Amino acid sequence: GDAIAHDLRTPLTRLRARLERSRTGAHSLAELEEVIDQSLVWLDQTLSIITAILRIGEIQHKHRCAAFSRVDVAQVLAEAAELYEPIAEDKSIRICVEVTHPLPFLTGDRDLLFEAVTNLIDNAVKFTPACGLVRLEVSRRGAICILAVEDTGPGIPPAERDQVFRRFYRAEPARHTVGNGLGLGLIAAIVELHGFQAVITDAPGGGCRFEILCPTTIDRGALHTAAVISA
Repeated sequence: GDAIAHDLRTPLTRLRARLERSRTGAHSLAELEEVIDQSLVWLDQTLSIITAILRIGEIQHKHRCAAFSRVDVAQVLAEAAELYEPIAEDKSIRICVEVTHPLPFLTGDRDLLFEAVTNLIDNAVKFTPACGLVRLEVSRRGAICILAVEDTGPGIPPAERDQVFRRFYRAEPARHTVGNGLGLGLIAAIVELHGFQAVITDAPGGGCRFEILCPTTIDRGALHTAAVISA
């Protein structure tokens, strides 16, 4: 509750002060329009926080289990990559997709799994410098299907990897970028709903590697959402 109040108070306080000053201080229609535009930006920030909190709550209460069906994870990854290609191109970042066949279908909520993957890609593109690489991978390790997103960004310090899935937490590389610290919390809720496991390690070429481990034939309840610190 304290974290939510703090994150909502900041944009609302700025909004109120700006509107109060502009009510008597604006001298033209253009100045009023500028104030309205900035106010809409701050309101959108506030609404995005509220929306993310509600989404996490909905998922954690397992309201989405009724939508579980067979999911082609390779197709989910390909569609997510296609969605983010234009954004990556603007930063001269290359996105590549590697799929190991054959892969089993998973049982889950396709829309939520797509949301989890796109959140991971969004983070990877955000923190990867120009001319870097974001690599998406679907592979299989025994009875485990692995969805992986890795980048060539600054990575996440090992000491912080067990904290990043907490709501509002922002790792050191993220503290100077736009965001509200809820993206990985949303991923954690989706992973937990499905009985999957979230893993963070170093990417082979530097940067960060996020894995979602999806059991296909073993007891999914044996796994839980966690950050695994690489040796």
